[in-house]
Amino acid sequence: MDIVFATADEDEDSFKEYFNEMPWKAIPFSEKDRVRSLGEKYPVDGIPSLIVLSATCEVISNDGVSEARADFDAALQKWAQGKSLFWSREAKEGEYTWKNMTCSKCYLSPLLGSRFTCPNNDCNVDYCETCVKEIKHEHSLIECLQPDKQYSIEQIFKTVPHLLQPKSDEHIETNTLWQDDVQSVGVYFSAHWCPPCRGFTPELAKLYKEAQEKSSAFRIVFVSLDRDEESFNEYRGEMPWPAVPLNAGGVLKNYFQFRG
Repeated sequence: MDIVFATADEDEDSFKEYFNEMPWKAIPFSEKDRVRSLGEKYPVDGIPSLIVLSATCEVISNDGVSEARADFDAALQKWAQGKSLFWSREAKEGEYTWKNMTCSKCYLSPLLGSRFTCPNNDCNVDYCETCVKEIKHEHSLIECLQPDKQYSIEQIFKTVPHLLQPKSDEHIETNTLWQDDVQSVGVYFSAHWCPPCRGFTPELAKLYKEAQEKSSAFRIVFVSLDRDEESFNEYRGEMPWPAVPLNAGGVLKNYFQFRG
């Protein structure tokens, strides 16, 4: 398999610096018209993009980046056969289509029907209902809630074992979110490493405290996108509302289709 680099860099120095990191050939920086015409001919929606072509320049895969990340060795074998690693079929009646989701075992893309995932943030796996029966995973896999269906708040938070009090490790029951005539619950996705989040959280905390003084009909719960416990605990310590444990928010992220 040969790879050719077509640059989107805006100056030749950046192009040369980046190209020096690559073990393959490149279209010269001066030939921008050729790069532009390739981008128009093949489905390049963003970068990085890896378009895999056959010897006769037919498109084998227009998402080589995702296929390489999923299983590069298996992808190479498929590409050598003129096939894509990812495959698809028509959705059956009543089957939900999980756009931009692929089964981690059979590579059905998009994933159709029931989808099973691991709620642990460190595990980035998704399985279709056929493959989940054959999987032995280190954590318990759970079925994702479908975004096109309405669920009660109890059902949505069913996979969350407990909540954490602000500024402590004390556990509180999830049902405290909807007790005492609560009318609405805000699910706050945020992260310590995100500058816009760090700027907005104090503003939201101030408004929340003011609202709580007038009425307790509104609650907020924090779902973290932090990468470690230390950052998670430091950040939630700035908040006046409870938090979902760091590795227990997977179903919530999937249901609300969070893509931060």
